[in-house]
Amino acid sequence: MNKKSVTLLITLLFLLTNLSMITTASNSIQTTNKDTIYVDDDNTQGPWYGTLEYPYQHIGDAIENATEGDTIYVFNGTYYENILVDKALLITGENKNTTIIDGMYNEFIIKIIKDAVTIKNFTIRNSGGYKNNAGVKIDAKDNLIVQCIFYRTKTGIYVNETTNNEINNCTFYTNGEGIYLKSSQASYIRNCFFSHNALGINIEHSNQIKITNCYIHTNGIGLFFNDSSNIEISRCAVYNHNDNQGGFYLGYCNNFTISNCNICHNGFGMKIEYSSNLNIIHSDFIWNTHFALEIDKNSEEIFVEHCEFSDNFRFALVIWNSNINIIHTNIHDSLFGIESEYSQVTAKHNYWGSPLGPALFDRKTKDRIFFKFGYIKFFPWHIQKVVDAGTNWEIDYDLFPGEVNTSRYIEIELSGTDSDDDGVPNWWEDKWGYDPYSWDDHKHLDPDEDGLNNIEECYTDVWDSNPFQKDAFLEFDWVKPQNQDAPNKPSHSSICKIKSAFKRHNITLHVDAGKLGGGEEIPPTSNFSYADLRDLYWDYFLHNDLNNPRKGIFHYCLVCDYGTDRGFSFMGWDHLDSFEISAQMLHESFPRYSRDHVIISGAFHEFGHTFGLFVDDHGGNDNMVATKIFTLQWWKYLNYKSIMNYWYTYRILDYSDGSHGNGDFDDWGNLDFSFFKNSHFEWPKEN
Repeated sequence: MNKKSVTLLITLLFLLTNLSMITTASNSIQTTNKDTIYVDDDNTQGPWYGTLEYPYQHIGDAIENATEGDTIYVFNGTYYENILVDKALLITGENKNTTIIDGMYNEFIIKIIKDAVTIKNFTIRNSGGYKNNAGVKIDAKDNLIVQCIFYRTKTGIYVNETTNNEINNCTFYTNGEGIYLKSSQASYIRNCFFSHNALGINIEHSNQIKITNCYIHTNGIGLFFNDSSNIEISRCAVYNHNDNQGGFYLGYCNNFTISNCNICHNGFGMKIEYSSNLNIIHSDFIWNTHFALEIDKNSEEIFVEHCEFSDNFRFALVIWNSNINIIHTNIHDSLFGIESEYSQVTAKHNYWGSPLGPALFDRKTKDRIFFKFGYIKFFPWHIQKVVDAGTNWEIDYDLFPGEVNTSRYIEIELSGTDSDDDGVPNWWEDKWGYDPYSWDDHKHLDPDEDGLNNIEECYTDVWDSNPFQKDAFLEFDWVKPQNQDAPNKPSHSSICKIKSAFKRHNITLHVDAGKLGGGEEIPPTSNFSYADLRDLYWDYFLHNDLNNPRKGIFHYCLVCDYGTDRGFSFMGWDHLDSFEISAQMLHESFPRYSRDHVIISGAFHEFGHTFGLFVDDHGGNDNMVATKIFTLQWWKYLNYKSIMNYWYTYRILDYSDGSHGNGDFDDWGNLDFSFFKNSHFEWPKEN
């Protein structure tokens, strides 16, 4: 076996220098290397002794025949296995990119039930899609996962009710969530990268967790914390998250320290609810689209010190029903510096973008403050910028790749004879003028530029899609309402209205409310979190199938009574293809309109986000300030006659075509039909 001899010297050196002792950051664990056992999937004929010359073919066989303290060295290859680790072992792959463990969509790929295990240098992919399915499930303590890639799992690493585990230098992309810590303590996440996951890091009922030096971008929510305490987060880059979701979410949390973090270009930079005793220091909040920092719902003892809030599109800080102390911080060049309601804000000794301090009314230099039923104490202020505010480092945008493979992992299987083996059957090629005996690249052909390739157009032919005429597909699911006289399912007449709007622009909108293979009523559920919403997406849209062919064809809408907000688009998995509408919440907020009207209007608005219509494109999009009559923002965008303009969301059931004068924008001409399967939220770095 030639590759054994080639790697023998490297392996021996690796064993001598790196494997004699595995040390976690908080507890030293010695692992005596009694033996090294080898695994190679190329050894299909045997014999299988676990030696360098005659390695095992399967990792599971090596574990079964190992003893405590052994090292298992796995050569490059793809191993289709589900592995139970019940001994203290070091299991290392030859190369993390080319040593692959494929879980074949089973419950877990690796399950650790023994203390002091190290897993290193693997790509771990294809877990099951059900709740609690995972790439690595850890039910023991003092374990180390290092230099691994997690791809296409419901949860990359699930740490379950245990302590003192470390995850270091790992990459998580295209997962339901990267890391989930449930009821765990004293664990560490270091030097990791998270991208295109519904949740990057999800921590629930846990404490004494440290997260350092991680890059977290283009997820639904980067870091999600629920009912957790004593958390330290430092030197992390949290950026380019969903326009309607964001970087950090903290609910029912206490005793947090967030320091030296770059929080840039997110829908919300950080959202805090029902939390206390939080310290945010020396961090940058820059270019966030809706608000940089929101504090809500009786949060208290929030301290912001030596931070930089600049160039945020709408609000630097929003404080509702809470209290906060802000000191030695720069708050400038955002539309609003602080908006506060029913709150107590002490904001002395800060710089407001002008020697004159904050503005009390609209002005071109921005940074207005507004408060109602409470106070903002802002005098005295600094007349110059605080020089040591913010982080002491900058994001390296080239450190981790921003692009991911957006093609289907397993292509859709279509019925019928396919004589030229190009993925599309003869009958469809005959129907649309292709030669069934001449190979065409249907996987990449999209003649009408509607984001659906010809294989997907063939799959949707049963619903009258046309490869030469733009099609869009939308599935509605609805939660059974508390009041049966107030349905959550949109009416047929309202669906016809949005279909007509698309038809006027030569786009055929196919809406599934129960007749296109999906669309269903969901059992009653209430008070669900962002994480629960992600699970509803997996249960009722994907049906827990990572290869569901509807993914990448249908946009998805969930209508409920009360959700996490009145309505917003969200990433249920790897791209922004979904949105939630809280019908009862909307109806209570806008009682002058019928329930059915606010459902379909809210859906039409959020649908636009899944086509890539965002604040980045136009300042009138999602601009709450522009709903305040006679303000500068209201006048500036009054001609933007679009449902994407909050002023018109329930007045106009249409996007704008850009023909209404100054301040208008051509939504229809800027729809990105592939955005929902190739979502990107790049921050304009020159700003």
